[in-house]
Amino acid sequence: MSPSSLLPQLNWKGDDIEQDKSLAFINWDALRNHAAAVKRELDGAACSCHLSREYNMGGLHVVRRIDFDDGHRWVARLQLEPPTPESSLRLQNEVDTLAAVRAKSKIPVPRVFAHDASGEVGVGVVFMLIEFVPGDTAMDSFGGWDARKGETPARFKDKFHAALADIQVEMASIRFDKIGAIVYHDGEFAVGPIPNLGGPFDTAAEFFEAWAGAAKFPYKEATIRPRTPVHLVDEILSAIWSFPSGVRELSRRYPFRSGPFPLIHTDLYSSNIIIDADYNILSVIDWENSLVGPWELVEFNKELSVVPAVMDGPVFSKSAQGIAMQSSRAEYIKLVQQAEERGQHDTTLSTILSDERVQAFAHAFWLYGEGRIGFYDRVLKLLDYENVASHNPNFDLDLS
Repeated sequence: MSPSSLLPQLNWKGDDIEQDKSLAFINWDALRNHAAAVKRELDGAACSCHLSREYNMGGLHVVRRIDFDDGHRWVARLQLEPPTPESSLRLQNEVDTLAAVRAKSKIPVPRVFAHDASGEVGVGVVFMLIEFVPGDTAMDSFGGWDARKGETPARFKDKFHAALADIQVEMASIRFDKIGAIVYHDGEFAVGPIPNLGGPFDTAAEFFEAWAGAAKFPYKEATIRPRTPVHLVDEILSAIWSFPSGVRELSRRYPFRSGPFPLIHTDLYSSNIIIDADYNILSVIDWENSLVGPWELVEFNKELSVVPAVMDGPVFSKSAQGIAMQSSRAEYIKLVQQAEERGQHDTTLSTILSDERVQAFAHAFWLYGEGRIGFYDRVLKLLDYENVASHNPNFDLDLS
């Protein structure tokens, strides 16, 4: 990235992170020295640097800007945990995925200058040194969550959604014959194992079988009961605990789509999309948990994701907001179809997004890992409606 004396006002924290005792395991001096060494190797000339006082922290990472004396700026993105085999694998998968996205699509992603997936540099955590993109996340911009509650400003929504549609079409066009995490080996991109799950998998059924054996709902009964209506709690608990086994049974009879399978960014929230002051998308970040996955797990970007009505069961009620969301989703599908046509892509993505049963399953699948309480068994019945109805002529599932 070319030097610039102008730095946009970012919604980052400004207190002294190096005095944060909870992060005492991070060796900031080692990070500074390593960044300078990498820059010197790339440029062939010595250049000193310092870490910005400003930083951003969320989830499993902390981000600090690296300012070089020659005006260039990078970003250090560090995991907020000591290195483990799984965290190291996640970082390497993200580095390889970013390289694949840059090579195989037009999706804007930051360039990776260096990374340490083993902890050998001595920083205390695994990390990446990446291109600094001079913008804020769509979540943090224009007053952030406090001002907008995650909503895109109305004057930018059409443009933003059109750009997201282009990105999702590009992403869905990055396909592999197996399901797993992207790896770079011997000069080629391939698919390897998914951290904490295994693989690669030849079919969606194999993936869901493995997921069912490893899945764990993040909350225990003692947490769920107080948050759930008394007259429904036992049924909901049963639905939650049985969801993995239900997915396993479904995988043995449901006609999931075959490969090649698409790349999926599992955290396509506005907090992972960097924009400029005019809401143009500058970069898509945080590919750590991305995977090449089953088509039935492809969903809308998170701003347009909705909890399936059947997950709420008898407590579901229609609302003006929900009706407006359905309209926005329909408009978004049209944008995807237009992007598919412009890029001469097939229509698999728009077909998947248009299938309400598949979308209910996809979103419920990701919500399970986040701990959302609901009737997961009804989502499976909805996806498998034809099979269930054929064995029970009196079966009726209210989709309202």
